[in-house]
Amino acid sequence: MGIRGLLLRSALPLLIRLSTIMAKRGSTPFAIKIKKGITLDSSDPKTWWMVHAAQKHSRIPIMALMSDHSMFLAGVPAKKFYSDARVNVSTTAAVAAYYGFDSASGGGDTYNYEAEALGQRLIYSDNAMPTADFRDPLIKEPKDLTKLKAPDWLNAGRIRFILDVIKLNKVLGYKTGKFCAPFSLAVTLRSYPKLIKDLKKNPEFARDLFTVLSDEILPSYLKVQKKYCGIRAATGADAWAVFPNLSLDLIEKWVVPYAERLFNNCLDFGMMAMSAGGADYCEERLEKFDKDILFKCFDIQKKLLSNMPMFVLGTGRWHEYPLEPVIEYLAPYKAKGIRIAIITYINARLVRDGPVERIVDHIKHFIDVLGRDYNLALILSNIPADTPPRHVHAAVAAAHTYGQLPLASHLDEVELTVPQREPFHEYVEKMSAGAGLSI
Repeated sequence: MGIRGLLLRSALPLLIRLSTIMAKRGSTPFAIKIKKGITLDSSDPKTWWMVHAAQKHSRIPIMALMSDHSMFLAGVPAKKFYSDARVNVSTTAAVAAYYGFDSASGGGDTYNYEAEALGQRLIYSDNAMPTADFRDPLIKEPKDLTKLKAPDWLNAGRIRFILDVIKLNKVLGYKTGKFCAPFSLAVTLRSYPKLIKDLKKNPEFARDLFTVLSDEILPSYLKVQKKYCGIRAATGADAWAVFPNLSLDLIEKWVVPYAERLFNNCLDFGMMAMSAGGADYCEERLEKFDKDILFKCFDIQKKLLSNMPMFVLGTGRWHEYPLEPVIEYLAPYKAKGIRIAIITYINARLVRDGPVERIVDHIKHFIDVLGRDYNLALILSNIPADTPPRHVHAAVAAAHTYGQLPLASHLDEVELTVPQREPFHEYVEKMSAGAGLSI
């Protein structure tokens, strides 16, 4: 799995909470709160999005994970975008305002910060986010476990960058930290093939690795986040822990226990640290779609999300999977009057390749089938860098038009107009009074 796929779950729990907030279920430690009375400032792109977000809307929210796309659209060099917190957050906010998304949050290669700080080698390029060099894992042999010592976090790797991103995200309403969940961090430090072999051939070493990550490394890092950023909650990305990357038995044995262990360790110092993104159903071969395995993935999701009433249709081929099994699984909740939160990803390949009509029809279908009985939120999966902006505008227009609450009885009768928008650089010139993004 490439870094693009990995990034998709880095904001997942926070976005789940956004769905809950927009459904008026009340405040939580992960709540997004936009300040009132924000004035548009041509020199501050954060205000461009905040003014948009402060408007009152009654509709199903649409969001996006789009680091590489934002960088590409704005013409920011990768090394600057992934090392300068102000540039990262301002660029992301400007792009979110341009498209009209219901969230804006800076970030990047979430799976790398702790690993790099511990000594893992990364590969940098001029036009894409950094990625771990899996040819040269930090933990090459079990004896290398002694290398895992908590560093001086404030001065290690790019930790200061992501801490500053988290602080700037607070201005955008996100009082939530970021971390790499224990299983995915173990993959980054050990490599996927070696770690899978460890689970089967050397489980004692694997337990030692997960224990030091859950008991020492990540808690020490999250303590720094709490103090430096002034937060009390953090969300952990765990994209390596999906099906079929891992069997369901391996997820139960090696993902769930250590996510729970980290959660409990962090509660001891007043931090809620939730690992999520595991047990996502990502079967690529449509002929192998299996309802029973999907149901078991949902069962594990409940454990990872502390039995909260929410489920994720993540980065699998949900534009091609059937939705009837989802309705079947949720039927007992509906019968009890429990309005489940459903987070649905819009496939990145679909968003990039289109055509517009297929993107629009897919979003309309999601809303029609799931938006009436459940608290639905839509997420554009990590938007590829070269995605045509018109495809993104079409997705947002479809969500905002068909997702108006209460939903129309017959969405086929709702008229949709995909706006003809100016190029991004013209939008920036207009909003900034000709000054640009100052990057």
